[in-house]
Amino acid sequence: MGLLSKIIRIPTISKMTLEILKKRVFKPFQIPLEEIIEKQEERLKKKFRRMEGTGIGKKLGVHRGVKLQELPITSYEFYKPFYDNPSPNNYMYPLEDYIRIKTSGTSGKEKWFMVTRESMLRSFRETGITVVLGVFHDGEKITLDHGDNLYVNMAPGPFLGSTLASMGAKENPFFNFVPNLNLSYKDKVQYFILNHERIDAAVMLASTLVSQVMPAIRKPIKLKGLLVPDSNIGKTYRDEIEKFAGTKLKNVYASTETRVCTIPSIQYSLGFIFDWRRGVFEFLPEENGKKSVAIDDVKFGEVYQLVYTDFQGELTRYGTKDSFICVAKGDDILNTDCPVFKFFSRSEKTIILQSFTRISEEELLTAFSEAGIPYIDFTTRVEVEGGFEYLIIYLEYVGSLTVEKIQKSIHEQLYGKDKDYHDLVDFFDYVPIKIRLVPRGVFAKYLEGIPTGGFPKVDKINMSDKEFERLMRLIKEQ
Repeated sequence: MGLLSKIIRIPTISKMTLEILKKRVFKPFQIPLEEIIEKQEERLKKKFRRMEGTGIGKKLGVHRGVKLQELPITSYEFYKPFYDNPSPNNYMYPLEDYIRIKTSGTSGKEKWFMVTRESMLRSFRETGITVVLGVFHDGEKITLDHGDNLYVNMAPGPFLGSTLASMGAKENPFFNFVPNLNLSYKDKVQYFILNHERIDAAVMLASTLVSQVMPAIRKPIKLKGLLVPDSNIGKTYRDEIEKFAGTKLKNVYASTETRVCTIPSIQYSLGFIFDWRRGVFEFLPEENGKKSVAIDDVKFGEVYQLVYTDFQGELTRYGTKDSFICVAKGDDILNTDCPVFKFFSRSEKTIILQSFTRISEEELLTAFSEAGIPYIDFTTRVEVEGGFEYLIIYLEYVGSLTVEKIQKSIHEQLYGKDKDYHDLVDFFDYVPIKIRLVPRGVFAKYLEGIPTGGFPKVDKINMSDKEFERLMRLIKEQ
């Protein structure tokens, strides 16, 4: 530990530093977008100078003077050979400066990334700290007091979330991470239930709150802040959760590829702002995704797929396959004109029926929302019966409608808004939706067994066969 790190852990100095930090933490987002883009260009040039001549740089076509948009959009398959057989000639930094980070394999094969220690540290020191202070923001001020307890439920290393949190526990003298990061998901949930009066803010799944925590505690509590990674569930149960927790819901976007790269919006519940210090964020319009637009050209109400270029790592023009909708052109509380986004969907998460129609995850979520059907979670499968393909929805439902009425409501929503679905139904003369209710608590039990890269989640579309079989075993055991 360096001298500065030791000094800042002296309580009086630490408290004083925290007060200074509260005043300054959002200032990087309060500079004009034009200036932000200039700063990003300088950082990008510095990266390309270092990357030129490396194995990855040569394969990409990086050279001094190259424009970012002249380089190809890449995927994991592009970098995989370099990750599988690391060679010093392929990387910008010595290999000992890198950490191997694992991402979840619940919807496919697990993936390993090479990430620099420096980028991990910066991600926590800059964006991570800002996220925490944003979680503690009540709309008027930052309410974090020195020594507050922040509850975080995420999987242990080598996954990204706990690797970052472990660094944060060593780096930060301002607040405490609880509980022990090496506890199981189930034990962490039990910790919250038993110790909620000593927890000041929390980062946990909305589905966990609704299905396990709220029924166990059975009375309102008072948190200074609450961040829920599963924003769609959070949106569905926002009123109930906020009444229970006594605070507004917030959200951020993070991934193994991008690390923590956003901060929560204060003005817009469940919205977030991309941190320009982490890299260049390009946006491919969903309607016409041939040419990306820069962050200053995004339009309100439009949906975009994220393309990410890391300043401190090799990832360049990486197509994340995650889509976001722009919900505002700034946040008045944070005094920033950086656009605010909300998570929309995984772009490749679609269901195909009879080679006739594609149904996206977002379409299903919208159908449930507009039909007013409350649920904990669901997953889907395509199954063949009588020569027809059916979309089977395994639903943990919390209302009083019959299966038939739920099925009819979802069918009518899709039939009225999706032309291809409409044509499929009319052409083949059948209703391709079937609902199968699952016992209460099944998805919470399922989440306990997921070693995910950050927060356990249910794949609503394209769940792997192995995970689906595990879910079916849990259903039978209930």
